Amino acid sequence: MELRSLRDAAQELERLDTVILAVSFRPPDFNKTLCEKESLSFQLLSDEDCAVIQRYGVFNEQDRCAQRVTFLIDKDGIIRAIDRKVTPATHGKDLARLVSDLQRGKQLYEAACARCHGSDGGDTSYPGTRPLKGIGNHYDEDKVIELTRNSGFVNIDLWSEDERRAMAKYVRGL
Repeated sequence: MELRSLRDAAQELERLDTVILAVSFRPPDFNKTLCEKESLSFQLLSDEDCAVIQRYGVFNEQDRCAQRVTFLIDKDGIIRAIDRKVTPATHGKDLARLVSDLQRGKQLYEAACARCHGSDGGDTSYPGTRPLKGIGNHYDEDKVIELTRNSGFVNIDLWSEDERRAMAKYVRGL
């Protein structure tokens, strides 16, 4: 069901400049047959020894398979978002919405935040600026919005709720 949902959203994700790479613990022949049967237009990679699945921390020891988790990885190989609450039937649409939010969040960040925090969130040369790099490891979206609002440097109350959430999603991935 999850693969079908991704298949159905593949064109929208491609329009958003997003490549789908699915990883399965099943053997290549099984995955190839599944791709043909389900008319999947994206790659379904085999990780029979579960090395990749374990490396990303999503191996389910009890069931000897991967948890349903999606990693959004940018062109530089940086994980920008992790979706641990995958709903198989709507995953493709949910993923397209997340990618769109991240792209919008990046635009907002570049317009309102990058001049002080730098493009990667690591600049602290502007007085009173704290690094944002790695903030997503410590704070959820609501906390990022709260901290931004309380900083007094950027008036995000002029933004819509969707814009605030998009910015927070992007900042969490720095």
